Amino acid sequence: MQLIEETYFGWDPLTHTVDCPNPSWDTVELRRDEGARPVATGDQLHACANAMCSHATAFGRVQLRLLCRDCSTVHTINGEGLTEACTHTSLTGWGQAPRQVGDVWLWPGRPAVAGGEPHQYLVTHQAATVTPETLYGIVTRYRDADGTSRWIAGAVRDDQGEHQVSSLRWRHRSAGLTELDAAAEWIATIDTAPQRPLVVAV
Repeated sequence: MQLIEETYFGWDPLTHTVDCPNPSWDTVELRRDEGARPVATGDQLHACANAMCSHATAFGRVQLRLLCRDCSTVHTINGEGLTEACTHTSLTGWGQAPRQVGDVWLWPGRPAVAGGEPHQYLVTHQAATVTPETLYGIVTRYRDADGTSRWIAGAVRDDQGEHQVSSLRWRHRSAGLTELDAAAEWIATIDTAPQRPLVVAV
């Protein structure tokens, strides 16, 4: 299963010219055709050591073309043997609007089952966008030994942080929260929560 941070991060936007007055894609087109591999004789199959290859003499090709009429930029993306999927934001999480809970915004990941609720959320302090720079927390659902649904939350992203939740590291962590809203509230208040005093033995 894809991690929620892979759903939101690591994707590069297709760029327009720097002076484009309306940086949006007017036309997005898809073309499918079939390519043929050269072989020595007509009945000889293509052969290679690649385990991902079907060894057929023909293969599917896909081209994706995007056009911005305002700056005349055209992107053409080619591939062969690709898996294509047409789905809905309710199944990917990505593309849905974030939900505000108190002073934070929850960005949904994919649901564990179709029609279910997401089992992970990224957390920001604003609704504009979620980026590695604006990411402030993460909330993940898990089940305890009794099978009870609980939430674990990580706050204040820090590559050197003590706590790992998903593949990211955090300065603060809280586990065993029974409600999603409680996990979001914990993240929202971590900056103002009283910290345990540091005890130094002399």
